[in-house]
Amino acid sequence: MERMEEYIIMEETAALVPQYDEYGRLGTIVYELYNTYEVEQSPKQIMEQSCRYYGSTYEGKVHAAKHILGIRQMVPVSVCEALRLYFFPTCSPDSDRCIWIAQSHIKTIQPYEKKKTKVILKNKQELIVDIQKGTLEGKMYKTAMLIFILQQRIVNNYEK
Repeated sequence: MERMEEYIIMEETAALVPQYDEYGRLGTIVYELYNTYEVEQSPKQIMEQSCRYYGSTYEGKVHAAKHILGIRQMVPVSVCEALRLYFFPTCSPDSDRCIWIAQSHIKTIQPYEKKKTKVILKNKQELIVDIQKGTLEGKMYKTAMLIFILQQRIVNNYEK
């Protein structure tokens, strides 16, 4: 697996999975459509840097999503609307267990053992996440709502 110091989210990015390295530093396993990388940054650092790269801030994206969806925590983030890069956290983004998943790369989800869910990506890779299927479906629904609302606002502006 290729190792990288930094990473910018792109259309091929499917998931950011936290992992501690041999020195106890939090890094990320990045799952892409065709590749997997070890990155020295944490998932949240990758989210923050990617939002900046595409011209915004992570904090601004979180604040906007909270306002649009009317929810207070664990909101999905639109890293880049133009590229349709929408990710949701599996738990608090401040947790070292937080996985960020790209809505567009999910093929299906299935219950797995007690209180876990198997996420099957479109490239057939599988991730096991520590939340129940219903909770994950709720996160997917909120992300879909954010996508829909933002796209409707763009369409409505063109129709005026």
